[in-house]
Amino acid sequence: MINILVQYFIKYGHISLPEIGTLKLSKNEAFWDEGKLIAPNEYIVLEHKNVEKNSQLIHYLSAELDISFDEANNQYAQFLQPILSQQVASLNFGNLGTIYKNGSKITWNSLYKSDAFYKNLTPSIFEESLPNKHKVSSNTNKNMIIWTIIISAISILLIIYKNFSQ
Repeated sequence: MINILVQYFIKYGHISLPEIGTLKLSKNEAFWDEGKLIAPNEYIVLEHKNVEKNSQLIHYLSAELDISFDEANNQYAQFLQPILSQQVASLNFGNLGTIYKNGSKITWNSLYKSDAFYKNLTPSIFEESLPNKHKVSSNTNKNMIIWTIIISAISILLIIYKNFSQ
C-alpha cells in the first residue's frame, strides 16, 4: 500500500491523510544572487488541517490494486488505523519520510533532500566544466558580429535598391 501512496504523491505532488493532514511538495524557484545561480529547492511539508478522504486517491488505489472503490476505501482506512489509534507511533512514508504521532501531536520528518539533485552554479565554474568543443572563443564572437553587420548592410542595400528600381 505504501508504495502506491508514494507513487500517488510523486505523481500529484500531494496526498491527503484523514485526521493527520496533507503532505505537499513545496518548491522554491532558482534565483540569481551576487553572480551565482542559486539552485531551486524542493521540500515536503505536512499541513495540519483536518481533511476528508480524497475520492481521487481512492479511485487511484482502486485502479492500481485492481479492486472496487469500496474495497480500496476500506484498505486505505485499515492502513491509516494503526497510527490514528496510536497502536504505532510512526508511519514510514517510503523513502520520503516518516509521520510521528505522540498523543494528539503529529509531526513529519522529511528524508527528501533536493540538494542531492540540484546544485548552485557560478558562470566561471560552468564555463570551466564545459568540454573544449562546446566553448566559444572570443575570436569566433568577433567574427559573428562582423558577419551580422555585413549581412544587415547588404539587406538594407537590397531593400533600398528594390524600392528605387520599381
